[in-house]
Amino acid sequence: MRAWLVIPAAVVVTAITLVVGTEPAWAGDGYGQNNYSSAQASGGQLSVQAGVTRWTPPEGSSWATRAKSDPPPGKPNPNQPYGCTYAAGGASATATLGVGGAQPGQWVFPTCTGPGVLNPMPPVWVSGPQPAAGIVQVAPVVVAEQAAKSLGLASPVIEMAPPDGNPQLVGVATWLWVSPAAWHPLTATASAGSVTTTATATPTKVVWDMGDGSTVTCDGPGTPYDPSSPAATTTCSYTWSTAGTFTVTATLYWSVSWSATGAAGGGNLGVQAGPATDVTVHVVQSQAINTASTGGS
Repeated sequence: MRAWLVIPAAVVVTAITLVVGTEPAWAGDGYGQNNYSSAQASGGQLSVQAGVTRWTPPEGSSWATRAKSDPPPGKPNPNQPYGCTYAAGGASATATLGVGGAQPGQWVFPTCTGPGVLNPMPPVWVSGPQPAAGIVQVAPVVVAEQAAKSLGLASPVIEMAPPDGNPQLVGVATWLWVSPAAWHPLTATASAGSVTTTATATPTKVVWDMGDGSTVTCDGPGTPYDPSSPAATTTCSYTWSTAGTFTVTATLYWSVSWSATGAAGGGNLGVQAGPATDVTVHVVQSQAINTASTGGS
């Protein structure tokens, strides 16, 4: 089950700038509602509700008391919020705010009611929360595979010299390359519960199907042809042996790796092919006429 949490900018600013002590000061402390000390809790359970991962505090804890729907008895106290719910920030909050206590753990963000309460409340670092019964924890590698599916691997732009709109010549090497603009890593993320994975695809090679039964594998994008550098060379080219009309197809291959936050994991998802691109090429023979030389002896 996938749960997404968007952390409002105001929450991030509050949490980063206001960590100063050992207990949360909800109001009336000279700094107002949002003065915050590094509050910590442990245990409890995580569950997914309406697409948000929530934390249920351990029974008997002060956090559980604040979660009760009714205000405490007696005179209203602005330092005693109630009706609190706790939304887990997951790996994205930890990446932004840093680790706030013992691991494994994560930030949770209270939303409460009561006199003097201003939401969003300062976050709480919760160590060792357990998944609630019935919540299936997705393996990080499965989440990584979902991220890999959204990488948006690009199809290459085919370039040739002579250009693909001009005839190629039998026996003369044709330079092959793809647009260097596509030769850079791509990343995508996916989340499930408290686990967030990042898949990274790095281009590694281009496989050219020349349409005549031959293939060429180039470990790089190839070298663009520059007519102003006639002495330049390339390691990615092909020489046709027969004339004809051929469909040339280029496929860019990517090495995909992954990493995770919120759970242990990471590794290699192998080499994946992106969408192919093809062009039609006409190959001709160049004819020459030999004539006897004249003059001289």
